Parts: sequence; structure tokens; C-alpha cells
Amino acid sequence: MFRPEVLVFMIPIVAIVMGIGSAMLKTYYQHKEKMVHHMSGDQMAELDQMSKIADTLDQRVAVLESILDDEVPNWRQKNG
Repeated sequence: MFRPEVLVFMIPIVAIVMGIGSAMLKTYYQHKEKMVHHMSGDQMAELDQMSKIADTLDQRVAVLESILDDEVPNWRQKNG
């Protein structure tokens, strides 16, 4: 599939990218966890309320898409 000459360069590059990527993910989630612990009660309540609103909007969009699927077949392809 790959020539050995290519693999000699690809394996170290993939290892380096995976190491950097995993370090970045670890840092991101540590920062995210710290931010959640620093939120006040009001901020947590507001975040919970926004999450509920987002869930409601997601359900509404799903219903509208199912109506469009029934009423206008192939609407997704027509509108890109």
C-alpha cells in the first residue's frame, strides 16, 4: 500500500501529531473543567436554562425537518 520510504517519514510524523493532539485535548478539557468549577450558582442556572432552550429548539428543528421530508421530498438536495 505505502512504500517503505514513505512509511519511514509518516510513522514519526503521525506519532508527533498524535502526541501534540492528545496534549491539546487534555489541556482543553482541564481548562473546561476548571471553568465549570468557577461558575456561580446563577451562572450554572443560566447555563442549565440555555441548555433546555437549545434542546427545545433542536426538537423543533427536527419536527420541521420531518414535516419538510413528508411534504417536499428531496428538499435537502434542492437547497444544498
